[in-house]
Amino acid sequence: MAGLQLFSAGQNPAPQNPAQDASADSARTAPAAALSAMAGMQGEYDAADTSSDLPNIPALLGGAGISSAFIPELERSNYLRGGVNVGATYDSNPLLASTGQVSNTSESIFPNIRIEESSSRMRWTLGYAGGLTVNQNFTSQNEGSHSLNFDSQYRLSPHVNLRVAENFSMTTGFFDAGNGTGVVGGSGGPNVSLIAPLSTQRSSMTTVETNYHFALNDLIGGSGSFYDLNFTNVPVGTQLTDSETASGSAFWLHRIFRGDWAGTSYRFDRITFNGGESRVHSFYAVDTLDLSHRFTLTGFVGPQYSENQGSLAAATAPTSWSVAGGAEGGWQSLRTSLSAGYSRSISDGAGVLGTVRLQNIHANFRRELVPGWAAALNASHGTNQSLILPAPCNPKVKEEGVCTASSINLTSAGISLERNVGKSIGLRLGYNHDFQEQLGVPGNPDASRNRFFVTLSYQWAKPLGM
Repeated sequence: MAGLQLFSAGQNPAPQNPAQDASADSARTAPAAALSAMAGMQGEYDAADTSSDLPNIPALLGGAGISSAFIPELERSNYLRGGVNVGATYDSNPLLASTGQVSNTSESIFPNIRIEESSSRMRWTLGYAGGLTVNQNFTSQNEGSHSLNFDSQYRLSPHVNLRVAENFSMTTGFFDAGNGTGVVGGSGGPNVSLIAPLSTQRSSMTTVETNYHFALNDLIGGSGSFYDLNFTNVPVGTQLTDSETASGSAFWLHRIFRGDWAGTSYRFDRITFNGGESRVHSFYAVDTLDLSHRFTLTGFVGPQYSENQGSLAAATAPTSWSVAGGAEGGWQSLRTSLSAGYSRSISDGAGVLGTVRLQNIHANFRRELVPGWAAALNASHGTNQSLILPAPCNPKVKEEGVCTASSINLTSAGISLERNVGKSIGLRLGYNHDFQEQLGVPGNPDASRNRFFVTLSYQWAKPLGM
């Protein structure tokens, strides 16, 4: 990171009016002048800054996902932040059992620290939270939890940008570290349309994305990511599988008009897990619209080809063509944020299934009611159709009641309330309901749960530098 900072500092813009060679091709389109913001980078909000209309790179192409923060919360500066969160959670069915549910109450404490630094050519954040969760009815799951987040954005030259992000977590059950409302996203990210029963989950995701604004109205780029998911302390009678997803993509975007960029993208995903592997080739037409730092809309559609090896689900071919696509939009103001989206593509099975064809629809709404008080609503529905099963069903497995489902549908909804007292004290409480339906399994394995949580936090901030 220090080397990139030194390299970035040495990339000064060229003179605005360099000497022209009379023999040069005057018809060639010159690159745009150096801009005050970076493609794909969520910078400080300034309503008077209209010098940049480069797009925020969507998560599909390796950029950061849409944040639920208000515009003032997106403002960045140089700070060292720290604090501690103390919380309690009640879960009516942490094992996601269809019968004989056992509830659980847990208490947790999570100290956290984060450093933020911004300059004209570099912005980065590094945050860590770690602590202990104590379960009343599942003492074997009393383990420490850790979360480490790093997101860096560099301007290597006036027209070349680089983003490097890392997200590591090791958690047991519900984890609320209070590390802010930002999102670290990217291609090949986790499947959030499946819920695994209470267990220790260790995951890490690395994303590298770069783009080159090589002409006034043209932008090219590429990204790569690696995501792995591992489980330990799995409950008896539950089958979870470790998985890895490696992704790479390349794209070209052309500006149609100010704020609207359209183009094409190719993406490759390799999903592996115990007992199977899928290789997925995706060809997309992409359009991203960004208006005045407030409204963002992204859409993509195209063919998707998959090669599957392992235990195939019923009526699934080893190779297949399908249509993938989706759209996601977000709107932010001083006191309100709203995002919603739909997608259909091949994804990992979040440890519960192997490779799946995922369809997901979601919506999030966050509103500041009065100064110091904010409320949030969220809802989602996802269907996961297995392409490869981690372990096929057989009569013996069916008798034991742990037969793998061929499809799982998840519906979730929640509400939360936040209270901030000054800049130091915060209170967050909320409720979530989840209903998970399993198809292709004997009996009635459907499960639901209700979760109530409350978190009290103390945070401090110290300015860095001048």
